[in-house]
Amino acid sequence: MLFLSKRSSDSAKSQRAMKTEQFKALARIRNGVETIPSILRRKYQIDHMPVRGLLATKLRFGIKLAALNFKKLSAYLDSLDQCALLSANS
Repeated sequence: MLFLSKRSSDSAKSQRAMKTEQFKALARIRNGVETIPSILRRKYQIDHMPVRGLLATKLRFGIKLAALNFKKLSAYLDSLDQCALLSANS
């Protein structure tokens, strides 16, 4: 007779569930959604703003969001230039 602990049984069930296509699709959606908060925390340090007050914090946060959006826009425009060059040379 084989005895398994509740914890190892639950772990095996969750591992089987993670291999399903539905779970993989949900994980891809979650990865796409969580990138922006992660970037804001890592690159723009929104958790540690050296200002006091609600208005100053809102202003600082808005500036950081604008910087992120500007960087994304710049990267997008650069990618369009590369595509235009490729299609013009063909």
